Amino acid sequence: MSSTSDASVDNFTNDSAMMIAYERALESSRADPLFQDPFASALAGTKGGTLSESFGANCAMFEFPDWPEFHKTWTAVRTKFLDDNIAAFASTGEFQQLVNCGAGMDTRAYRLECYKTFSGGSFEVDMEVINENKTAVFKQFLGDPCPHCSVVNVSLDFLDEQKTLATELQSLDMAKPCLFVSEGLVMYLGAVGKLKLLRDVSAVAAPGSVFILQFLDGSESEAAKANPALLEHALSAAEASSTLSESGWGEFLFSKYGDDKLNFGRYPVDKFKPNASFSFLICKKLT
Repeated sequence: MSSTSDASVDNFTNDSAMMIAYERALESSRADPLFQDPFASALAGTKGGTLSESFGANCAMFEFPDWPEFHKTWTAVRTKFLDDNIAAFASTGEFQQLVNCGAGMDTRAYRLECYKTFSGGSFEVDMEVINENKTAVFKQFLGDPCPHCSVVNVSLDFLDEQKTLATELQSLDMAKPCLFVSEGLVMYLGAVGKLKLLRDVSAVAAPGSVFILQFLDGSESEAAKANPALLEHALSAAEASSTLSESGWGEFLFSKYGDDKLNFGRYPVDKFKPNASFSFLICKKLT
């Protein structure tokens, strides 16, 4: 990729998104990949690899001593988990819309054929500064329009107290069930923002909607308990289920990195117990 292309990618998103894109590219290049993301390498920018290596150096802090590859593996596992669950829910025919909260450089709408079932569109929600340049970068590397469904970029800072999904998702049909996805977002929103995200989603979710949420469970994570800065980004399973229950959600299914559902044969179960710092919740809007 040329330096001009590198600059355009580097300037449009935050560091973590480039790191995740780089790690998706690493997985795609394996002989036994859990998924294929043909766009990830182009979207990693010039910093993705360095950021990934730096994160791996913190393996002990996250309770993975001597496993510097833990986050690269986590990215592969979480991507596979989301790909599989999105495809499974799409196959039911119950969802015509998907809302991706904190979409960043997610390429699923372009690489997963199951998005053809989302006839109402995939709404990619992120901050305006990201969306303004993302449109041009994605057009360059992914093509335009998206081959599977309409993609609507929605600009929203979830920390903005005046704006919500309800005010910004103007073309979402809020009377129909929707699939909501939040990957790598809630841990960056702080004590107030993380609960606002849950309430924002709840306010626009019709009964029958499903929410797939990635989060850092500080109640079980020794790493979070020992690190106040990390704990600030945490959301306990009890806090998530309590807040969502108040808004009519139920059928809560929790998974954490290393357990049977969040493993795919890549987690060294003989060396580490499942780690709640890297968790998922799937729930359904009942009322």
